[in-house]
Amino acid sequence: MDKKSKMKKILHHENTPMLLVLFGIVVVIVILEGTIVRGGTFSQVAFIKGSNIANVLVQISVTGIMAIGMTMVMISGGMDLSCGQMVSFAGCLLAHLVVKTEWATVPAVIAVIVVCVLFQMAMGIIISRTKLEPFIVSLGFMSIYQGLSYLITQGREITMGDQLGFIKNMKISFGENRFYLGMSVMLLIALTIIMWLILKYSKYGRWVYAVGGNESAAYLAGIPVKKFKVALYGFNGLFISIATLTLLARVGAGSPPMGSGKEIDVIAAVVVGGTALAGGKGNMWGTFIGVLLLGSISNALNILGVSPYYQYIMKGLLILVSIYIGYIGGKKKTAR
Repeated sequence: MDKKSKMKKILHHENTPMLLVLFGIVVVIVILEGTIVRGGTFSQVAFIKGSNIANVLVQISVTGIMAIGMTMVMISGGMDLSCGQMVSFAGCLLAHLVVKTEWATVPAVIAVIVVCVLFQMAMGIIISRTKLEPFIVSLGFMSIYQGLSYLITQGREITMGDQLGFIKNMKISFGENRFYLGMSVMLLIALTIIMWLILKYSKYGRWVYAVGGNESAAYLAGIPVKKFKVALYGFNGLFISIATLTLLARVGAGSPPMGSGKEIDVIAAVVVGGTALAGGKGNMWGTFIGVLLLGSISNALNILGVSPYYQYIMKGLLILVSIYIGYIGGKKKTAR
């Protein structure tokens, strides 16, 4: 393959448009901060300093890990609106087991992971064996998790202290620019690579796309669609539990509001990354770019002194634009 063909392949890759958007937004942010906030002194721009980049990566790691499981679910044609409240439930449960009932940390962590997987599998069983929309079923589970969180904590925060400190403190530093990779970021990168390889090169990955593209055709091709969907939601529960551990390690306390709104961030990142709401289309690196994009915008608005309430507007606009781009792309593909 010559250089021209390689360049053409890169330009037509499904992730290239969002990668260019991310690069363009970074440039705009640097220019705005340099001119408005720093008075033309671009050497003092905080957005591109190593310490700020490291902080952004740590902040997006929870959303990113959750988005990995959500990507699998959404490519298969599913949806999970309960993931944010499940983080609250899992965080409160772990804090309760460790602090109130005095469980050792390791057994408590294992118990919470098992509970998350089983609850998600229960949701998968309902979705796969009925005609109910995943949107409605996950909305019901969302309310259940919220109620359980308040029952466990009685509405109060349960402080864990430094029980999961090893997750927060373990990091790799690079040079003198204060850039580092925290354990949560390394987990995000490692899990993204693993699930990308599975989606792209394994039979399991091909099944995900097949079920999302045409469930009836997948069933006729011999794929056990119902069992497979249950397994997918179970995997989603695993990623939610891992994300909960990284969040608890950072905040040090379990509380009912700790995961509120996370489902919006996760779904926004997955959709912005190119995953179709109808299923059958999407990839892990697109989701990773979507998480980086939303995290960069949120961090930039804080640096520029813009009200955090505008972040909700930005997320909504990005979701709408991404859906529209996917719609136009689908029409062009159909026309061809």
